[in-house]
Amino acid sequence: MPGTAPFQLYVDLPAISSAVIASGTVTITTASFHSVATGSYVQVEGLGGAGTAMNGVFQVTASSGTTLTYTSGTTSGTATGTALATGAASQDVLNPLGNYSSAARPFAVYVDLESLSMSASGDGNTSSMAFTLLQDVTPTTGPWHLSIPDQARIRLYKKNTGSTPTDSTDLYFIGTISSIAARMNESGQGTISDINIEEVNGVLDRLVVFGKERQARDPEGEGGFSRSGNVTTVTTSTDHGYAVGDKVRIASVIGGSNATFNGTFTIASTPDEVTFTYANSGNDATGDSWRNIGTIAHATKGTKKILNKVRVNLSGTAFHGLSSGDTVQIRDAVGSSDKATAQINAVFTGSNVVKISTTVLELTLSSALTTAQTWTGAGEIRGIVTITPIGSQTQTTIPIVGGEDEGDAVRKVLSTVNSYKRREYPVQRLVSTTTTSGISSSVAASSDAGLSIPGGTLRSVLDSIVELYGGQDSKERRYFINLTNRALQYRLVDTASQPTYANAPYRITTSSPGTPDTTTAAASIAPYSLEVSYDHQTTKQALFGLNSTTGATTRKVVKYTEVGFTNRSGSPVFDGVVEFPTAAASPATQVTRAAKSYFIERHKPLLTGTFTLRGAGTAAHNNLGFSAGYYQTGASTFSLQTKWEPGQFVFIECVPLSLSGLFRVETVDWSLEPGSYVQVIRVTFNRRSPNNLVDAIKKGGIS
Repeated sequence: MPGTAPFQLYVDLPAISSAVIASGTVTITTASFHSVATGSYVQVEGLGGAGTAMNGVFQVTASSGTTLTYTSGTTSGTATGTALATGAASQDVLNPLGNYSSAARPFAVYVDLESLSMSASGDGNTSSMAFTLLQDVTPTTGPWHLSIPDQARIRLYKKNTGSTPTDSTDLYFIGTISSIAARMNESGQGTISDINIEEVNGVLDRLVVFGKERQARDPEGEGGFSRSGNVTTVTTSTDHGYAVGDKVRIASVIGGSNATFNGTFTIASTPDEVTFTYANSGNDATGDSWRNIGTIAHATKGTKKILNKVRVNLSGTAFHGLSSGDTVQIRDAVGSSDKATAQINAVFTGSNVVKISTTVLELTLSSALTTAQTWTGAGEIRGIVTITPIGSQTQTTIPIVGGEDEGDAVRKVLSTVNSYKRREYPVQRLVSTTTTSGISSSVAASSDAGLSIPGGTLRSVLDSIVELYGGQDSKERRYFINLTNRALQYRLVDTASQPTYANAPYRITTSSPGTPDTTTAAASIAPYSLEVSYDHQTTKQALFGLNSTTGATTRKVVKYTEVGFTNRSGSPVFDGVVEFPTAAASPATQVTRAAKSYFIERHKPLLTGTFTLRGAGTAAHNNLGFSAGYYQTGASTFSLQTKWEPGQFVFIECVPLSLSGLFRVETVDWSLEPGSYVQVIRVTFNRRSPNNLVDAIKKGGIS
């Protein structure tokens, strides 16, 4: 009989090559065979334009090995271009077999529930996931494991079969397939596939921070410049390759107040690959109002001795706004001779353009004129705009300027990734390279000139930022991809950054069974197991190597007590070697910062704890396990937290282990009880701040 599962597990299908809706029937064609059986539930997402009405979760008919059909409203239309490219289809492999007809059921793919295990990380490390998928009979088009894309996306939601899930509340885990081990089943007609998955934080090691070559660009013909609220938007004729924080010089915009577009600016945002913005005071200007064209009132040959110079006067009191060396083009100017006409209607640049006054330019012709000449008629002067990058034209390093805080640095890194990955839609479905709301700042960079971070993987670059700024305030940082909006989180881990109230679904207590079913108080529960461990494999002294901007290398041995950490006597002093990756103009200062950042964790025993929640409650929100519970949001207000998620803070009270207070959730592991949909949840937590073991013992516990 048909059934409903309380979870959905989606595996991406081959790319959508066409999507058409006619008389309410949608036809999705995939680029290769899909191995989807009639009766399957498929999620279609991301289609734009006419494809919007095709998005959602639908039970489909497999019309052929490459087409799927379903009913969706009465709208008609075809998704094309970007509206099609942003779309994706995926199959729910937890769809109960009762939803398939007897003819389709042998070809359906389904999961062995006891094999399903997932893990999400909030400490930047990559967790693993796994499940086993079965297909009783292999269709003529081929086995399931050959139909999916390379590194296909996997998503687990707590949502009933057939309903449309929401990432912010329903998404439990996301990742990509890393390997598949397939074998024949017992009948020899189908396959059993063991799927290993790399959790989404694996992208931190799979994306490299570099961008397109940054080149001079001409905005003419592409909308040019517009300004609103003292922010100028530039539209370029080709991909600009710029990232937030890059500096550009804009020259040769002509026309009075519009000349305020000229100058050296820092890019504030890159809405897409052909637009960027910068702060720029001036009157609002939209559409063609900036023009970039001036009318020539008249032009005359220069002095008798300088036969190849022409002075161009703009009409009326118009100001050209140009500087010497800018690039201009004269068009439709009529001279007193054919030669004069041909000479002046040309492009002039560099030393051939000299500013005489705000209304007069002197141009150097390609050859001298022997007689006096004048030019009249409907001539016009046009600025040929140049947008030139300042600094390296290849984004292989990330410059950090004086006064730039770490939030600015992380946003700059993310913008660099976005500048060349914005059209990689499968990547964007895993991690948003534009969402920066989860990035916080602490301290500003020093005023030292020449700080830069070498290009590398996203993880290595973020590690460099952690080391650079952590050395200034001696605080820990955590970065990871969260589940709510698939965005990079970069935050401090200290008392000031923690919430007032624990925001995890449950408070953990060992003094009572707890009140897990409450909706009017902070829900609490006794754990199935609770344990803590201390890592004593620490380093107290290290050799630091740092390359300066001149190419020289500074090497210095630093002990943890030299950079402000409390002495822990009676224990061995073991050594380490650190190649600090940030080049700097003042290596000695940077070595000190590097040492302070390095020893934040390396010289102190680390507390790590775990607890496991098994079983289920009687309330509707937790009848399948303790993944959702009410948490405190104010003095007397409470709200439903729908899932355990890395980065949350959980209140733990355990007198025998001297635990009392808030702890940060680092990792969440998830599986199902054998033969049921009841969840088993294992949470790994860490101390909220780097207290050392000696202080903890003196205080009577870790808090």
